[in-house]
Amino acid sequence: MALDNLLRRELKVSDPNDAKLVAEALLTRYKDTPKAIAIQSEAQGLPFMTSPTTPVTMLAAATSSDAEMEQAIDDVNRDLQELTTNTVLKDVTAELQGWALAIRSAIEAGTSAARFALEARQKDKAFAIRRQMSDYARMARLVGTLTPGVNQYYRKLAQSLDEVAAVLLVKMGEALASVGFSGGRFLLQVPYTELQVRRDAVLYALQNLVGATQAAYGQNDWPRGLDAYRQLFSLLEMSGQGDLRSLLLENELSRVMDQLIQRAAHGTADGLRALGATAQLDLERFRRLVFIGRRDVSPESPPLTSFLLSLQLFADAFDSSGGTRLLRIARPPILFYGLYGIGGMTKADQRLLQLVIERGLFAEQLDCFTQCCNADLITTQVILDKLLYDLDRAIDLYALGIDELGEPEGRAAAYSHLIDIFLDEDAFEPARALPTFPEANLERIESLLRPVDDGPTPVAQFWEINAAQFTELMASTDIRTQELCVQKQMEKRWKTLLQTMAPNCVSLENLLAVVDDLINNTIESLNGDPRSCEVNILLPPTQETSWNSLTHRILSSGANRFKQ
Repeated sequence: MALDNLLRRELKVSDPNDAKLVAEALLTRYKDTPKAIAIQSEAQGLPFMTSPTTPVTMLAAATSSDAEMEQAIDDVNRDLQELTTNTVLKDVTAELQGWALAIRSAIEAGTSAARFALEARQKDKAFAIRRQMSDYARMARLVGTLTPGVNQYYRKLAQSLDEVAAVLLVKMGEALASVGFSGGRFLLQVPYTELQVRRDAVLYALQNLVGATQAAYGQNDWPRGLDAYRQLFSLLEMSGQGDLRSLLLENELSRVMDQLIQRAAHGTADGLRALGATAQLDLERFRRLVFIGRRDVSPESPPLTSFLLSLQLFADAFDSSGGTRLLRIARPPILFYGLYGIGGMTKADQRLLQLVIERGLFAEQLDCFTQCCNADLITTQVILDKLLYDLDRAIDLYALGIDELGEPEGRAAAYSHLIDIFLDEDAFEPARALPTFPEANLERIESLLRPVDDGPTPVAQFWEINAAQFTELMASTDIRTQELCVQKQMEKRWKTLLQTMAPNCVSLENLLAVVDDLINNTIESLNGDPRSCEVNILLPPTQETSWNSLTHRILSSGANRFKQ
């Protein structure tokens, strides 16, 4: 009786036992809430995706690297203060103040993103900020080398930026460890909130395919969706794949997707580990339907293609994302056994850890390499600083890798060829005679990035294949050339900045030409063409120019239009 009175008073219903009246009263009372709007949209046959998705609120977990980050940020601020107030650099004070603003803003954004590395977009953002820190560090070393009087100030700033970049990696790994991720090897490709959006896109595409959207056809419109749906239904029956027809029912399709989304448990560590063990089995039907549905349906149907693409997009969200190796960087090796996985460390994990160690040793040697202004030694110093920058990129690629020798590891191998060409160049012989030249360190790094038969460490220690097998495997792809082309384009665009911030004690043209020649020689050693590195995005011709080319043989530029 008390409940009936409560319903009459609050919902203004005459009969509390009438379910329809109660439901209408509840919708009226909560009509402005996202859930009520979604229910009304479903009742009208509209896509559920029109309702806004409430983002999941994440709380930052305290990590043991907070003190290190505070120290690194303090070092950066002090170095920037020293550079912006130095009287020797008064002519470039405005440029250095611009550096200070950009660096501080990037550090703030990167620190915030690294705390939530369990989410794919935040992890990607943190890696982008880390690369930005490395870019500024490389430029600081380059400008410092060309400005002998204040070289140490610039190199100290670069060292501090390296500290921030390193702590960002550690913080991302600790973000995984602090939520109990431990031995899991599955990370979502997309944020948890986007799964609901992709789910709604699949249902909307299915409604469009079967004609449930109640769209009126025009006089010249053909029912391509209904025709493709009829053919697909028959195709599944004739090919013995009748179990897939259940996915053409909206209720069954939504049930399967909702279970997967619910199992993710808002992107928690336990939810991701549960998904990693079940998602690929549950999505096997989705992938079979995409594979079979894209064949033997004639003519091609835009609604069917849209449905299959949305299915594939939803399934792709559950492919594991790279980043689990961040745990290897963030946690002490003594904890790996038992606490962080039952599978043990792979060869790629071991190479990553050893690269991190060699990177620190290499950076220390470069700071002590040379302090003079000899042109040949300055050129060598610039090349060595570039190799240090490239090593950071290789570490990033390995941290994002999943397989023993996948595309990230193959791209990282491109930098080993740069080292190989550099050590073979006769132009750098005077610098190699110096006792501080880090040749042994470079050879160890090269053997970690790709198998080298005559390297300082046995191939079997860090690799499951030998040098010949590696060469044969990489011969079928140009990913190493692509990675080197990215470096070539970036180096070419730094000339203007160097002319602004560095004195012309050494010819910038000659210096940058040496770097460019090194990259070109490396690309050619991989049977590539440096000229192919030029980026030129071409647009397809218009219908009018295409007809002119076919019927009148007029070029797309119109240059020969008036020629007889």
